[in-house]
Amino acid sequence: MGILIITGNAASGIVGESVLHISVWAALFCVMLIIFGMYFVCRLIIRRDHKKVEEQERELKRKHAEELNDTKQQTLARVSRELQAPITMIIAPLQQMVNEPLPDDVRARVQIVLRNAQVMLHQINMLPVGMKANITPMDAAMPQMAMELKSISTPVPPTPTEPESPSGVDDNNAAKAAAMAEEAQAEGWEEVNHPFTMLVVDDSADMCRFVHDYFRGEYNVITASDGEQALKQLQDNDNIDLVVSDVTMPKMDGLELCRYVKTNLRWSHIPVILLTGRTSEEMEMEGLKLGADDYITKPFNVEMLRLRVKKLIEKKENRQKQFREKIDVAPSEITITSVDEEFIQKALRICEEHISDTEFSVEVLGQELSLSRTYLYKKLINITGKGPAEFIRTIRMKRAKQYLESGQMQIIEISAALGYNNPKRLTENFKTEYGISPSEYLKKIRQERSGKIKI
Repeated sequence: MGILIITGNAASGIVGESVLHISVWAALFCVMLIIFGMYFVCRLIIRRDHKKVEEQERELKRKHAEELNDTKQQTLARVSRELQAPITMIIAPLQQMVNEPLPDDVRARVQIVLRNAQVMLHQINMLPVGMKANITPMDAAMPQMAMELKSISTPVPPTPTEPESPSGVDDNNAAKAAAMAEEAQAEGWEEVNHPFTMLVVDDSADMCRFVHDYFRGEYNVITASDGEQALKQLQDNDNIDLVVSDVTMPKMDGLELCRYVKTNLRWSHIPVILLTGRTSEEMEMEGLKLGADDYITKPFNVEMLRLRVKKLIEKKENRQKQFREKIDVAPSEITITSVDEEFIQKALRICEEHISDTEFSVEVLGQELSLSRTYLYKKLINITGKGPAEFIRTIRMKRAKQYLESGQMQIIEISAALGYNNPKRLTENFKTEYGISPSEYLKKIRQERSGKIKI
C-alpha cells in the first residue's frame, strides 16, 4: 500500500485554485445578472415608451375625432339656426291663415303645406341631434315623417341657397332689413294711435314685416335690423315699451343688446323678449341672466308671441296697481331689474326726506336723481304709472292715509307735516288720489271701527 503525502504548500495551491475558479464563475454570474437586468429594464422602458406613444396616438386620434365631431355639430347647429328663420316665415303665416275663415278646398291645401313645413322643421331641428346620437337626421325623423306625409307623394325640390357670410349671418338679408326699417319710417309704419310701442329687432326683413303686420292693429311697431340700429331707435324714441329681438344678428347680437338695455337706467324698465333658434339651456340661461324677461325658440307660433307680450303688459299693470294701492310698497315688488329697484328705492327715500318741505318739487327730485325732467317722467310713468308730480303726491297721500288711520293728528297738522301751507290743498290732492276727502275718510274709519260699515 502506498501513501500519498501532500505537503502544506501544495494544499494551499489547490485551495487557491478552487477559490479562484469559483470567484470567476461568481463574477461571470453577476455580470450575466447585470446584463440580463439591464436588458429587461431596457425592454420595460422601451415597452413603456411604446405604450405611451400608442396612448398619445390614441388620444390625438380621439381629440381629432372629437374636434371633427364638434365642428360638424357646430356646422349643423348653425345650418339649423339659419334655416329656422325662413321656416318660421313659412309656418307663422300659415298658422295665421288656418285660423281665418277660408273655403274648405283652400283650407285643405293650406293645411297640407303647413304639415309639410312642420315636417321640414322637425328635420331641421334633428340635424344637430342626429349627429349627437350618431344617426342620420332622416332616420331620426322617419317616424314623424311617416305620420305627416301620408297625403304627400311628390317631394319638394330644395331651394338653392346663397353663399353665406363669414359671420354666419346673411349680410344681404341684414341690409334688406335695414332698408326696410328706413322704408317703414318713410311710409309711416309707426301708427301713433296706440298707447303701446314695440321695437322688433331682426336681420330678416321678412320677419320684421310679418311681426309688424301682425301687431300693428294692437300696438305701434317700429323695427331695426341689428342691435346697433336698435340702440339708435331707443336713443331717438322715448316711447318704446317692449323690445322683441332675435339673438343671432350682425354687428350687435340680441344678447349684447339685452345687456345694454338692462344695465342702462334710461331703458332698464323696458321688457325684452329674445327670439332664437338655439335650443340649448345654456343659451337660455345666458339670456335670462342678462335680464331677458322672456325667451322664445324659433320657429314660434306668432299667437304665442302675442300672448307673451300681453302677459308682460299685464305684469306691468299689476305692478303699477300695487304701487297705487299698497301704502308701504317694497321697490322689489314693482321693478324687474336691480337697476330699477335701486332707482325706486332712492326716489322713495328722497320723497320721504322732503315730505314736509314746502319747496320740494319735480325739479328737486330730478336733480337728486341726476335725471332730466323728460327721462324722469318716462322712467316713473313706466314703473309706477305715475309722472313725477303724481309720484310725489302719491307718496304724500299714502302718509296722509296713515296719519288719518292712526287718529293721533288733526287734518291741519297732517297738512303741515306733509308740506302743505293750506289744508285745502291736502283735501284736493287726497280726493284726487282716493276719490274721497280726508274728513270723509276719517268719518268712515270711525264708523268702521264702531262696526257699522267696512271701508
